[in-house]
Amino acid sequence: MVRLLLVLVLFFGLAAPALANGLDFARQAQQAESRREYEQAANLYTRAIDSGDLEPGLLADALRYRGNANFFLGRFDAAAGDYISSLKRNPNDLYAALWLFLARDLAGQDGRPELIRVTKPLDLFYWPGPVADLFLGRLATEEVLAAARDPFLDDQTQLEQTCEASFYAGQYALLTGDKEAAIRLFRAAVETGVTSFIEYDAARLALERLGG
Repeated sequence: MVRLLLVLVLFFGLAAPALANGLDFARQAQQAESRREYEQAANLYTRAIDSGDLEPGLLADALRYRGNANFFLGRFDAAAGDYISSLKRNPNDLYAALWLFLARDLAGQDGRPELIRVTKPLDLFYWPGPVADLFLGRLATEEVLAAARDPFLDDQTQLEQTCEASFYAGQYALLTGDKEAAIRLFRAAVETGVTSFIEYDAARLALERLGG
Protein backbone atom coordinates (compact mmCIF):
# COMPACT_ATOMS: atom_id res chain seq x y z
CA MET A 1 0.00 0.00 0.00
CA VAL A 2 1.32 3.44 -0.89
CA ARG A 3 2.89 5.30 2.04
CA LEU A 4 2.23 8.91 1.05
CA LEU A 5 -1.00 9.96 2.80
CA LEU A 6 0.50 11.93 5.67
CA VAL A 7 3.04 13.61 3.43
CA LEU A 8 0.39 14.61 0.91
CA VAL A 9 -1.84 16.09 3.60
CA LEU A 10 1.03 18.25 4.80
CA PHE A 11 2.16 19.15 1.27
CA PHE A 12 -1.21 20.28 0.04
CA GLY A 13 -2.10 22.05 3.27
CA LEU A 14 -5.29 20.09 3.79
CA ALA A 15 -4.75 20.03 7.55
CA ALA A 16 -5.41 22.94 9.85
CA PRO A 17 -2.37 24.86 11.14
CA ALA A 18 -2.82 23.31 14.59
CA LEU A 19 -1.97 19.93 13.04
CA ALA A 20 1.38 21.02 11.65
CA ASN A 21 3.55 19.83 14.53
CA GLY A 22 2.30 16.24 14.55
CA LEU A 23 2.29 16.10 10.76
CA ASP A 24 5.85 17.40 10.64
CA PHE A 25 6.96 14.51 12.86
CA ALA A 26 5.04 12.13 10.60
CA ARG A 27 6.68 13.61 7.50
CA GLN A 28 10.12 13.20 9.07
CA ALA A 29 9.20 9.64 10.03
CA GLN A 30 8.30 8.76 6.45
CA GLN A 31 11.55 10.28 5.22
CA ALA A 32 13.47 8.14 7.73
CA GLU A 33 11.48 5.11 6.62
CA SER A 34 12.35 5.78 2.97
CA ARG A 35 16.02 5.73 4.03
CA ARG A 36 15.35 2.42 5.81
CA GLU A 37 16.15 4.03 9.16
CA TYR A 38 13.36 2.18 10.89
CA GLU A 39 14.37 2.90 14.48
CA GLN A 40 14.34 6.62 13.81
CA ALA A 41 11.07 6.27 11.91
CA ALA A 42 9.44 4.48 14.83
CA ASN A 43 10.61 7.17 17.26
CA LEU A 44 9.33 9.97 15.04
CA TYR A 45 5.98 8.27 14.54
CA THR A 46 5.75 8.03 18.33
CA ARG A 47 6.31 11.78 18.58
CA ALA A 48 3.61 12.37 15.96
CA ILE A 49 1.19 10.06 17.78
CA ASP A 50 1.92 11.59 21.18
CA SER A 51 1.65 15.16 19.89
CA GLY A 52 -2.13 15.14 20.16
CA ASP A 53 -2.24 17.05 16.87
CA LEU A 54 -3.42 14.31 14.51
CA GLU A 55 -7.09 13.94 13.67
CA PRO A 56 -8.42 10.37 14.05
CA GLY A 57 -7.87 9.23 10.48
CA LEU A 58 -4.28 10.42 10.38
CA LEU A 59 -3.66 9.02 13.85
CA ALA A 60 -4.79 5.60 12.62
CA ASP A 61 -2.38 5.91 9.69
CA ALA A 62 0.52 6.94 11.93
CA LEU A 63 -0.12 3.98 14.22
CA ARG A 64 -0.12 1.58 11.26
CA TYR A 65 3.06 3.12 9.86
CA ARG A 66 4.78 2.82 13.24
CA GLY A 67 3.62 -0.77 13.26
CA ASN A 68 5.37 -1.27 9.92
CA ALA A 69 8.60 0.22 11.30
CA ASN A 70 8.42 -2.08 14.33
CA PHE A 71 7.68 -4.99 11.98
CA PHE A 72 10.82 -4.27 9.96
CA LEU A 73 12.82 -4.10 13.18
CA GLY A 74 11.59 -7.55 14.16
CA ARG A 75 9.52 -6.22 17.08
CA PHE A 76 6.43 -8.17 16.15
CA ASP A 77 4.58 -7.84 19.46
CA ALA A 78 4.98 -4.05 19.35
CA ALA A 79 3.91 -4.03 15.71
CA ALA A 80 0.79 -6.03 16.57
CA GLY A 81 -0.08 -3.53 19.31
CA ASP A 82 0.18 -0.67 16.83
CA TYR A 83 -1.99 -2.42 14.26
CA ILE A 84 -4.63 -3.14 16.90
CA SER A 85 -4.62 0.51 17.99
CA SER A 86 -4.91 1.59 14.36
CA LEU A 87 -7.83 -0.77 13.76
CA LYS A 88 -9.66 0.61 16.79
CA ARG A 89 -9.69 3.98 15.02
CA ASN A 90 -10.26 2.62 11.52
CA PRO A 91 -11.85 -0.84 11.80
CA ASN A 92 -12.24 -1.18 8.02
CA ASP A 93 -8.51 -0.87 7.29
CA LEU A 94 -7.87 -4.26 5.75
CA TYR A 95 -4.17 -3.52 5.25
CA ALA A 96 -3.73 -3.05 9.01
CA ALA A 97 -5.52 -6.37 9.52
CA LEU A 98 -3.19 -8.13 7.06
CA TRP A 99 -0.09 -6.78 8.76
CA LEU A 100 -1.55 -7.72 12.14
CA PHE A 101 -1.98 -11.30 10.92
CA LEU A 102 1.67 -11.42 9.83
CA ALA A 103 2.93 -9.85 13.05
CA ARG A 104 0.96 -12.31 15.15
CA ASP A 105 2.26 -15.32 13.25
CA LEU A 106 5.86 -14.10 13.33
CA ALA A 107 5.50 -13.60 17.09
CA GLY A 108 4.47 -17.25 17.37
CA GLN A 109 0.78 -16.50 17.83
CA ASP A 110 -2.34 -17.36 15.86
CA GLY A 111 -3.36 -14.40 13.72
CA ARG A 112 -6.45 -16.04 12.24
CA PRO A 113 -9.07 -15.17 14.91
CA GLU A 114 -8.45 -11.42 14.65
CA LEU A 115 -8.35 -11.52 10.85
CA ILE A 116 -11.66 -13.41 10.79
CA ARG A 117 -13.22 -10.88 13.16
CA VAL A 118 -11.99 -7.82 11.25
CA THR A 119 -12.95 -9.17 7.82
CA LYS A 120 -16.37 -10.56 8.78
CA PRO A 121 -18.31 -7.38 7.83
CA LEU A 122 -16.14 -6.63 4.77
CA ASP A 123 -16.60 -7.60 1.14
CA LEU A 124 -13.39 -9.50 0.36
CA PHE A 125 -14.13 -9.55 -3.35
CA TYR A 126 -12.43 -6.18 -3.60
CA TRP A 127 -8.68 -5.78 -3.31
CA PRO A 128 -6.88 -6.56 -1.01
CA GLY A 129 -9.65 -8.91 0.10
CA PRO A 130 -8.20 -11.90 -1.82
CA VAL A 131 -5.04 -11.64 0.33
CA ALA A 132 -7.15 -12.08 3.46
CA ASP A 133 -8.74 -15.12 1.84
CA LEU A 134 -5.25 -16.50 1.17
CA PHE A 135 -4.25 -16.06 4.80
CA LEU A 136 -7.48 -17.77 5.89
CA GLY A 137 -6.92 -20.72 3.55
CA ARG A 138 -9.81 -19.90 1.24
CA LEU A 139 -7.75 -19.09 -1.88
CA ALA A 140 -4.51 -20.42 -3.34
CA THR A 141 -1.53 -18.23 -4.16
CA GLU A 142 -2.17 -18.54 -7.89
CA GLU A 143 -5.73 -17.29 -7.44
CA VAL A 144 -4.57 -14.25 -5.49
CA LEU A 145 -1.97 -13.39 -8.12
CA ALA A 146 -4.62 -13.74 -10.82
CA ALA A 147 -6.95 -11.43 -8.87
CA ALA A 148 -4.17 -8.85 -8.67
CA ARG A 149 -3.84 -8.92 -12.45
CA ASP A 150 -7.53 -8.29 -13.10
CA PRO A 151 -7.67 -7.44 -16.84
CA PHE A 152 -10.38 -4.84 -16.19
CA LEU A 153 -7.83 -2.72 -14.28
CA ASP A 154 -5.31 -0.38 -15.85
CA ASP A 155 -1.72 -1.55 -16.22
CA GLN A 156 -0.34 0.50 -13.32
CA THR A 157 -2.96 -0.77 -10.88
CA GLN A 158 -2.27 -4.34 -11.96
CA LEU A 159 1.44 -3.77 -11.35
CA GLU A 160 0.84 -2.27 -7.90
CA GLN A 161 -1.50 -5.07 -6.88
CA THR A 162 0.97 -7.65 -8.19
CA CYS A 163 3.64 -6.13 -5.96
CA GLU A 164 1.33 -6.42 -2.97
CA ALA A 165 0.09 -9.90 -3.85
CA SER A 166 3.61 -11.23 -4.39
CA PHE A 167 4.83 -9.87 -1.05
CA TYR A 168 1.89 -11.17 0.98
CA ALA A 169 1.98 -14.54 -0.78
CA GLY A 170 5.72 -14.69 -0.10
CA GLN A 171 5.12 -14.07 3.58
CA TYR A 172 2.43 -16.74 3.62
CA ALA A 173 4.79 -19.21 1.90
CA LEU A 174 7.42 -18.41 4.52
CA LEU A 175 4.94 -18.95 7.34
CA THR A 176 4.00 -22.34 5.88
CA GLY A 177 7.64 -23.39 5.55
CA ASP A 178 8.15 -22.99 1.78
CA LYS A 179 11.30 -20.87 1.69
CA GLU A 180 11.94 -21.47 -2.02
CA ALA A 181 8.48 -20.20 -2.99
CA ALA A 182 8.84 -17.27 -0.60
CA ILE A 183 12.09 -16.14 -2.24
CA ARG A 184 10.54 -16.46 -5.70
CA LEU A 185 7.53 -14.39 -4.69
CA PHE A 186 9.57 -11.71 -2.90
CA ARG A 187 11.70 -11.38 -6.04
CA ALA A 188 8.54 -10.96 -8.10
CA ALA A 189 7.41 -8.16 -5.78
CA VAL A 190 10.73 -6.34 -6.13
CA GLU A 191 10.76 -6.84 -9.90
CA THR A 192 7.57 -4.79 -10.20
CA GLY A 193 9.62 -1.71 -9.31
CA VAL A 194 6.74 -0.21 -7.33
CA THR A 195 9.12 1.54 -4.94
CA SER A 196 6.48 3.81 -3.38
CA PHE A 197 4.72 0.81 -1.81
CA ILE A 198 5.63 -0.52 1.62
CA GLU A 199 5.30 -4.07 0.29
CA TYR A 200 8.18 -3.40 -2.11
CA ASP A 201 10.49 -2.41 0.76
CA ALA A 202 9.26 -5.32 2.86
CA ALA A 203 9.95 -7.80 0.06
CA ARG A 204 13.43 -6.39 -0.48
CA LEU A 205 14.20 -6.63 3.24
CA ALA A 206 12.86 -10.19 3.36
CA LEU A 207 15.13 -11.20 0.49
CA GLU A 208 18.15 -9.75 2.30
CA ARG A 209 17.29 -11.72 5.44
CA LEU A 210 16.75 -14.91 3.45
CA GLY A 211 19.94 -14.48 1.43
CA GLY A 212 17.92 -14.42 -1.77
